[in-house]
Amino acid sequence: MMARFCRYAQKVFALGDQIAAFQDRRLQPQIPTAAIWSSAFAMYAMRLGSLNALESELRTPKRLDDLVGPQKPSADTIGRVYALMDPIQQVRMLSRINHRLGRNKVLHNAWPLRFLAVDGHEFFSQ
Repeated sequence: MMARFCRYAQKVFALGDQIAAFQDRRLQPQIPTAAIWSSAFAMYAMRLGSLNALESELRTPKRLDDLVGPQKPSADTIGRVYALMDPIQQVRMLSRINHRLGRNKVLHNAWPLRFLAVDGHEFFSQ
């Protein structure tokens, strides 16, 4: 199911190209920034409750290889690298996705602004 979702995201939003453009402040990264961001994206897409739950999913052989790649980060690495990333990169990407959803008439909103809040510490989801 994740592979199908990723194909859709690549086709409609060119998500892979946008993720590849992400950078952080590490000088010689061993794990690409795209793998870090894709891991966090997988955590939200799979509705996992924490980075530790994500790490156990990433350690399962062949799981999420298509999305994250062969070098999978640990939970600590994801948190540390996210602190080094410029949030403006993500805001711009979300803005482009929001614009595309509006052009595809997926979001029906009469107001010119849309807001999204993401909190990784929710115990219940709707």
